[in-house]
Amino acid sequence: MSKVEVLSESSFDELVLMIASARNRAWQAVNAELVTLYWNVGKWLSDKCANADWGDKTIKTIAEYIARQRPDLKGFSRPGLYRMRQFYEFYKDDEFVSPLVRQIDWTHHLIIMARAKSPEERRFYVEKCAAEHCSKRNFERLFDSSFYERQRWLLLTSLRCRIRIFCRTGFVRLRNSFLR
Repeated sequence: MSKVEVLSESSFDELVLMIASARNRAWQAVNAELVTLYWNVGKWLSDKCANADWGDKTIKTIAEYIARQRPDLKGFSRPGLYRMRQFYEFYKDDEFVSPLVRQIDWTHHLIIMARAKSPEERRFYVEKCAAEHCSKRNFERLFDSSFYERQRWLLLTSLRCRIRIFCRTGFVRLRNSFLR
């Protein structure tokens, strides 16, 4: 019996896991660089458009210039550049979310920007996505099921119950401690 015959398919699982892990890390690194690029482009556009000399038509002009000079670059059309600026402006002042921005892929950011109604909701979904690495489909399901609203309602209900319990028992304990 040769050595090759002794090996079973299950003994190759380690190699398959090694390959899958390396591919996943490579994908995450590429994604982080793309999100960083989009952040930097958004910052540049936001800063330039804040000047009195630059208006919103400038973004259209830049998109046309990029299309002429580098037709191989995809995603830098007028709507793409507006989304990059919007992306930067959404998160620039949020010190808590800014470090998490690179951990989430661009598609998830587009969903958050389009569907989140408040900064608190955006923060919630950024944290959720960074922690759980949701697929696009599952992430959309979270929005479709009003997950944020349900979680918020559960939290508020829990807090109300705790306050009621404290008011009933804690106040009595507090009052009794003063009477001693």
